[in-house]
Amino acid sequence: MSNEIKKENSAIEKAESIANQEYNQVIAPMQGLSINGGFVQPQTVPILPPVQTKKKLKKGKRQVEDSTGDKSRSVLDKDAKIQIKAEKQREKAKLKKIKAEKKADLKRQKSEERAYLKRVKADQKHEHKNNKGSRKERERNNKRKRGVGGWIAAVVSLGCVTLVLGSLLTVSLFTDYMDSGKVNTNSANSQRAFYDFVGYVDNMETNMSKFFVASDSQGQQKILTELTVQSNLADASLSELPIMDESKYLTSKYVNQVGDYSKYLNNRLIDGYSLTESEINSMRELYKVNLNLKKVLSDLSASINENYDFSALSKNDANDVIIAQFNDIESNAMEYPSMIYDGAFSDGLEGKAVRGLVGEEVTELEVIEIYKNLFGRYGIEKVEVTGMVENSGINCYNVISQTKENGEVYAQISKQGGKLIMFNAYKDCEGLNVGEEESVVIAEEFITSLGISNMACVWSYTSGSTTYLNFACDKDGIIAYPDLIKVKVCRERGVVSGFDADEYYMNHTQRTIEEPKYTLNDAYEKVSKELEIRSSATVIIPTDGGNEKLAYEFIGDYNGESYYVYIDANTLMQADIFKVVNTEQGRLLI
Repeated sequence: MSNEIKKENSAIEKAESIANQEYNQVIAPMQGLSINGGFVQPQTVPILPPVQTKKKLKKGKRQVEDSTGDKSRSVLDKDAKIQIKAEKQREKAKLKKIKAEKKADLKRQKSEERAYLKRVKADQKHEHKNNKGSRKERERNNKRKRGVGGWIAAVVSLGCVTLVLGSLLTVSLFTDYMDSGKVNTNSANSQRAFYDFVGYVDNMETNMSKFFVASDSQGQQKILTELTVQSNLADASLSELPIMDESKYLTSKYVNQVGDYSKYLNNRLIDGYSLTESEINSMRELYKVNLNLKKVLSDLSASINENYDFSALSKNDANDVIIAQFNDIESNAMEYPSMIYDGAFSDGLEGKAVRGLVGEEVTELEVIEIYKNLFGRYGIEKVEVTGMVENSGINCYNVISQTKENGEVYAQISKQGGKLIMFNAYKDCEGLNVGEEESVVIAEEFITSLGISNMACVWSYTSGSTTYLNFACDKDGIIAYPDLIKVKVCRERGVVSGFDADEYYMNHTQRTIEEPKYTLNDAYEKVSKELEIRSSATVIIPTDGGNEKLAYEFIGDYNGESYYVYIDANTLMQADIFKVVNTEQGRLLI
């Protein structure tokens, strides 16, 4: 063997030794292999990647293979480096992506914050503008508000109890006059409310169409129940839209009428009656309106693009696409049917006669004198008549004055007879100089000073420095809940700070109460045995359609909860039932 060959073999062995060492340190640990004695034995590793070593010779490059036939191991070393480099690149790309996402999130958050601050600023500007609006605008809104539920706004109990009564159809005592100008200008809420309303109207149409092909009473009841729920949800969404009442009054009345009429029909089916052709035709008329309303809303939704700013609704711009459409509905787009039935939204209630007012009409000068006599002790200074308003069918003078203590007294006095229908004294009430029992006495004396007698306190609730009370007419031990007067007393100054006798004057009359067909004991047998009865009484309650019925009232407890149950005195059928629930606003009867 020549020296040249020996040198070449020696160089090959040295290169293989280095390659094997690097393989054991880098590649083999990743593949679970090992090389002993410098070479991998064929029987221990069935398949090996080709390993090769290149040696630069004078005449060029020559490839040398080892005893296994594999190429030089330096290729594996190169592959390992490529893999490591590729892994680093992937990690670097991942970190770069995360960094980009964080940057995008931060940018989006800043953009949302700027948009939010912009909306807040716009809302504050609009609210300030609303606060500067005239009282006449609020009065005009109040004119279109009609009390719903009547006696449901009172606590149905013969004694003074600490209980606040509420329902889905009623509004809080005294808040209509003070909060009627407030609107929700939040863009996101308005957008959600609008599309929810569109969806609920669509659902109403679907259920109404099913009603006409329902084959039995049970199927009709299920559909009518769904209709009642959908209409209530539709009205709730509509009320959240910051649109003036004048622009959505008829739309709101319609969706309420669908739910109310569905409830009326459902109750008739529950009572065992069959629906008449006339009642079904009335539902068909409502269905025709719903088809038109659905189409109008669908077209309106399609015309709104993603750039539409729902917060602009609070500006009540007549040129706004949504407001313009609602105004069109109010003016001439649809003809609503006249619905007369025993329900809260019956059109028959619109012309209801005022039963509790008598006497000649009074002039503005006479009204000013009546006002001064009523509120002289409130420190009034300048009295002004600002116009007329119709309060639930009662024509009233609006009278307002400032007080020496920077307060304000706003009242409505009837044109016929010059009776105080309502008033509010706007001034903070914070102290506790008068007790709750004394507050009742103060309210009773105020009512008596107005010439109103035979009133019993049926509800009392104190919140902070104000006591709220309801009084109803007591006729020979029978409480007439339709004749309701609401009073609030400021415990700091010891005066009546709020008064509402609208329901009293609308309903009060000399009643002839006939002997009921059934006794209190008969009604007692109809009350669930699960109810632990605490008290009972004979009462007069109003129906949704503006009529009245004699009923027996049972107040009791079940499973730690309080309930009010009413049994019709002439049919022994359940007239109503309420449950007392605790809320942040007090105890509500629902």
